[in-house]
Amino acid sequence: MTKVIQVKPPRVFSDLKPWLQNHYQDLPKRLQSVAVFAMHNPDVIALNTIASISEQVGVTPSTMVRFAKSIGYLGFSDMQMVFQESMRHVPQPYSERLNSMQRSADTEQTVLSHFTQAASESIARLEHNVDASALLKASEQLAQARVVYIAGQGRAEPVVAYLHYTLVKLGVQSVVLSGMPHSMADKARMLKEDDVLLAISFSPYTANTRELVDICLANNTNVVALTDSTLSPIARGDDFHLEVLEEEVSGFRGLSATMCLALCLAVETGRVRAELDKAVK
Repeated sequence: MTKVIQVKPPRVFSDLKPWLQNHYQDLPKRLQSVAVFAMHNPDVIALNTIASISEQVGVTPSTMVRFAKSIGYLGFSDMQMVFQESMRHVPQPYSERLNSMQRSADTEQTVLSHFTQAASESIARLEHNVDASALLKASEQLAQARVVYIAGQGRAEPVVAYLHYTLVKLGVQSVVLSGMPHSMADKARMLKEDDVLLAISFSPYTANTRELVDICLANNTNVVALTDSTLSPIARGDDFHLEVLEEEVSGFRGLSATMCLALCLAVETGRVRAELDKAVK
């Protein structure tokens, strides 16, 4: 019998992903797969019939209804309304984000104070939520690798550059995967089993980074993922992933906590590598 989560689920889509992440472990394995599909494909849930969706997920329509009820919704249609709401909240152009910030300007709070407060809250959440053992396991994977290949696009690019710079300075051989998508995919297929892919991606997630993760896991190359949710398409059960979530200010997301986590990951990797090198001598 499916366990029903005894709390009211969010009515706003932007709150659904973190909410579902917190309750994900309470779901049966079958419904966890539905949850992952729903979070990776919100447009499919929002715009299709239950029959079409269940076919794509690989479950029966009754399972979709069971999933909706198990997380607290009255039924599938009740849950689908929340996903349909997401279609009205696609990422805003940067000009709109700037206008939004100007409209909400508070004479008592400067732009600097807005962003420093968001950074502070993000780092405080990071310290509270990151599992030290998960950080160590991820660092051990990187430290034991022949070569660490780093991939990430868009907002993740500064993190890629920083990790590459820091790992090299710490004596860990690393290479940035760059170029056209097909070229990066070809390079990923050349990775060996003793290499590691360090993948970085945040919502709305880059399709190319997801493809690189798929290729590496299919070829038995370990993946360490740095992302913003357990339900991220690059966070899998067969990889090592770390989660970091940044506070937004009028749609602008910084990298304060992300860079902090990247530095911790690199330094811990360097420490483990130094211990391994010392043991060999």
